[in-house]
Amino acid sequence: MTEHFEQRARIEKAVAGLDLPKGWDLRVEIRPRRRSLGLELKPGEAVKVLVPPHASLEQVAEFVCGRRSWLAKNIPEARQLAPEFAIKEFVDGEEFALLGRTYRLRLTAGGTPARTERVADALGATEFLYLPHIRVEAIRNAVITLYRDRGLAWAKQHGERYERHGGIQGVRYEVRNLGWRRWGAYSPAKHLVSLHWPLFGLPLELIEYVLVHELAHATRPSGQPHGPAWQRQMNLWMPDWRQRKTALAQAGRRAWMGDCQPT
Repeated sequence: MTEHFEQRARIEKAVAGLDLPKGWDLRVEIRPRRRSLGLELKPGEAVKVLVPPHASLEQVAEFVCGRRSWLAKNIPEARQLAPEFAIKEFVDGEEFALLGRTYRLRLTAGGTPARTERVADALGATEFLYLPHIRVEAIRNAVITLYRDRGLAWAKQHGERYERHGGIQGVRYEVRNLGWRRWGAYSPAKHLVSLHWPLFGLPLELIEYVLVHELAHATRPSGQPHGPAWQRQMNLWMPDWRQRKTALAQAGRRAWMGDCQPT
């Protein structure tokens, strides 16, 4: 470990001396199991230079310099996709999106659980989300529970059609916290589709895309996870899935992931 720490320090010093554009944030990571040099770039994070233990300073410097064009193109794009997650205050009138509808928060004096209701008036109708006026953290948890419960019911209902068409039997669903990097996951061992609860605050066409994405995995196509067989299934079920994937990257960066104003 000490050897890797010292090697990383030497490589970072060498990379810093390459006269790269200001603002490029490159971090070196020694990966003992890697056999070749690589780059990893995720929105909102530094560029990771992935280095096998046997790589020399000269090899790393040559590799990074050889990727200048790639870095110049992709660093700005990744920054445009950096997260700007919404923050909630949990005050009367605040809006919450859930399964394609927008609800206005209304705090009540009673201790009833979270519920939604459509209220009509002379100007039309308004969707309300009723919650007891309690501690902010308790309100937050109640809203998340509502998203999870409604989301799970929606996934089971809308997944049935794809299960029939894809010959999928015995698949299970869950809605939980998957962190801020993933909207969904499929476990072949458990035959389980997992969906991230904040997903259900996004537009319906994006929710459906994530559901279909994971159910395409549940058909257990051969080859790579997102290889030709999986893509054929996606093309069959959702011809515009690539456009929805792009839209998800933009909408998802401003989603509400559970953050709230400190009290």
